[in-house]
Amino acid sequence: MGNGIILHLENDKALIERYDNLYQQLDMEFKYIGCSTTEEFNSVINEQERNIKAIIFDLIGSKATKEELAGNPEFLTVINEKFIKYNLPIFIYSGHLESIDNKYTQNGTVFKVSKDDSIQDIFDKIKFLSDSGFIDVFCPGGVLESEIKAELNKSFTNQFSQNNQIEEVLKSIITSEKPENQKERVKKVFKRIAIKTLSSDLLAPVADSEDKVHPIEHFYKRQSKLPVWTGDIWKQKNGEETFLVLTPRCDFATGKAANVMVAKIHKPKPIKLNGKPEEVEKRLRDYLTDNLQGKSTRYIPNNVFFSDGGMIDLADHHTIDLKSFTDSFDYIITLSDDLTNEIIGKFAYYFLRTGITNINEQEFEAIIKALNSENNAGEK
Repeated sequence: MGNGIILHLENDKALIERYDNLYQQLDMEFKYIGCSTTEEFNSVINEQERNIKAIIFDLIGSKATKEELAGNPEFLTVINEKFIKYNLPIFIYSGHLESIDNKYTQNGTVFKVSKDDSIQDIFDKIKFLSDSGFIDVFCPGGVLESEIKAELNKSFTNQFSQNNQIEEVLKSIITSEKPENQKERVKKVFKRIAIKTLSSDLLAPVADSEDKVHPIEHFYKRQSKLPVWTGDIWKQKNGEETFLVLTPRCDFATGKAANVMVAKIHKPKPIKLNGKPEEVEKRLRDYLTDNLQGKSTRYIPNNVFFSDGGMIDLADHHTIDLKSFTDSFDYIITLSDDLTNEIIGKFAYYFLRTGITNINEQEFEAIIKALNSENNAGEK
């Protein structure tokens, strides 16, 4: 087995032995460690925190009650403080999941599994997450903690070729900010510089690159405090209507958006996947690069957050009172900045186009022929 452990807290020693025997029969990468007390469990955490790849635990005991859970928060605190931040796979394997109905509802790497299900389901899930490489990204010492940290540092230091440049930025902050705000302001400014630089490098398109983005990379769930943002997708609470927010970013940033401009998203026609592979690939590429859509529509690819995908109809746009909008609709997901910008650019083109009166083709042709005759005569 490779480096790393799966740590399991289960107060029934007989069950731990049974689980261990099953685990040894499976083709698993990590070592299995079962603990029967929280003291033993926490001791292993303290000694081998950097090696833990997945955690399995029951809720205190086989006869746990809500009162017991509420009276013993220390164990869950350890999980929250040490491991939620890593996005490690955490499996709550218990017969009393109702005790935590309202906990971990927004943590995609926390799995609530009933004791009615076989623990092999958990082992299989861990193997899948390990074989796919996901655990290597988020575990302690993984890609995010090591490679991204190194790249973040490199991207930042490359911005300032001379150390006096950093000093000049610091002086401008110290001069303009109150003493009690200076350190916090410095942290925010330089943190943003580092993150923007790295994200720009990671997201920059590379010509003729085979490393094309996954559809999910054009979507993200906002963590900002702004209630609504340009590029958001919202769905009607008691209906099926779905809208894309088109309001300019500056209106939201300044808090001046009393209304929200939205465009309706329709369910797209299914993409035909039959035919020769090269024909299907071209069909998919045409959808993704907007080669098949009209002047006022744009296809939004399907993904795990927005499973149906959609066809944005920019001609079907209107404004809604901000409060009415947030009261009547639920936030779903936000488009990436580049996809949002592309759609807004198309909307601007659609909205501002004016056209001209049709020109007579025959008369235009006569003018061209006359000019060609004059040019030919001059050459002689």
